[in-house]
Amino acid sequence: MALQPIVGFPSSYRAPFSAVEVNFGQGPSTSNGPGRSVIYIGPKTSAGTGIVNTKYRITREQDASDLGGVGSFPHRMCRMHLLADKNATIYLMVYDASSGAGVATATGTITITMSVATNPTATGKIFTTICGEEFETAFKTSDTVTTIGDALAGQINARQFLPLTAANSGGVVTLTAKTAGASSGDGTVPVLRFRVRTELGKNVVVAQSGVALGITTGVAGADGATTETANLTTALATLTGTRHYYMGFSVFTSAAIAPIKTHIVNKSEPNPGLRSIAVTGYNHTQSALTTLAVACNYERRHFAFQENSEHDPSELVANVIAVHRKLESVRGGFVPDNYRGPDWLIKPVYDAADRPTTTEIDDAIVDGISIISSDENGSNLVMSVNSRSKNTAGTIDDFRATERHRVSFMDDFADTWQARDSVTYAGFKLTADQTLTDGSINTNQKVPPRTLTPSRYQPFLNALIDEFANDGVLQNAPAWKESVRVNVDPLNQSRLEAGASGRTMDIRHQVTLRLAETSPG
Repeated sequence: MALQPIVGFPSSYRAPFSAVEVNFGQGPSTSNGPGRSVIYIGPKTSAGTGIVNTKYRITREQDASDLGGVGSFPHRMCRMHLLADKNATIYLMVYDASSGAGVATATGTITITMSVATNPTATGKIFTTICGEEFETAFKTSDTVTTIGDALAGQINARQFLPLTAANSGGVVTLTAKTAGASSGDGTVPVLRFRVRTELGKNVVVAQSGVALGITTGVAGADGATTETANLTTALATLTGTRHYYMGFSVFTSAAIAPIKTHIVNKSEPNPGLRSIAVTGYNHTQSALTTLAVACNYERRHFAFQENSEHDPSELVANVIAVHRKLESVRGGFVPDNYRGPDWLIKPVYDAADRPTTTEIDDAIVDGISIISSDENGSNLVMSVNSRSKNTAGTIDDFRATERHRVSFMDDFADTWQARDSVTYAGFKLTADQTLTDGSINTNQKVPPRTLTPSRYQPFLNALIDEFANDGVLQNAPAWKESVRVNVDPLNQSRLEAGASGRTMDIRHQVTLRLAETSPG
């Protein structure tokens, strides 16, 4: 049998290749970033010109607006990313929204009335917030509910990047999602939030149908006979042979999360070796997301979470990916705790009661959720984690692989090894080491030109380990190098097998100081 077996490539596999397998959270211990491209995947609107299941390069917001449709989730993901990280290599793939029998589009209403008569008693303003965008609609004493409603609808429609449209009828402003189906608000998850108030004492009264489209008395979005998950699954199938390291999705349902995980798991195996991560967002309750994250329990799946967020899940996803791509583009780079840098654009939650408590934050981190907290100064990404927070059975907390940097650092090491090996040793011959009678390697063996032996390959690995240790990616380089094993596969004399194990660098997340003041008696 092979001494260093690798998943997907048995000794009987004969075609040329180089592959690396990364096992996270193993053992007793609790290509650099610039090459990591981003792809966003989501449903287009009827206005989108993009051909479904086709990959496009995005260099400006207008590209995404045209391909996905203005205000579509694909448009909003690319827009948010470019606002935070304009130098990224971004791709976009769109698929059709849900359609067919039973499909419904989420709606909500803002109703404007007068307490008495038909006009305001004084000039004033209505204050509206939709998906975090704020509007001030002025009114005067000659206005009616119709003129005020027309003005508000016009303001909303003028911000075309919003994921909904507005139409006024006699002071009832109906907000309609641009994307049909459950992903715009399924009656439970408040995807597209809105709120409204007016100045008191002006005779103008405003009311809203719920906190978000599809919630309370608004029409809930629903998938039709052709579901969004089915269309997403078809789109993913076209990417099985393509690597984009960061993959962002606008969906949030458990049904859609399943094929995303399957896709990432399959493409990140040594065969085909297209290591990637996937990020989805969530703005409903923590308990609901915990169920999804724990069920996923995979180190390459990330959940960005802000309960009752001003932003829809697509914007949460894009900003989280943007800051990771920027900071991870430097070797050893990672997103610090409580991150709120200039490229962090997520607004704080509106209601202070929705801010997570310290206990809720700790629970989220332990359960593999990248939770976003809020305070009077804004919001922050508390800690970057993935959903691999449990043992393989999903029953016991196991934090060894949950920190995002461990995956990023090891992927960087694996990518660099693969590129360096190809450049350095492509076209070499392979032979086993000559051994002495005691079984040790003959250090004076004569090796022909462009020929590789296990003992000559080990220094190559050792040098790479030292390099990454010096860059703050790996810790305890001597232990890493001591673990290195290189051999020729006894069942396949053309295969050089190598293995090593050790720890990535730890990140300081906590610090304590205990002070004791003593006064004389």
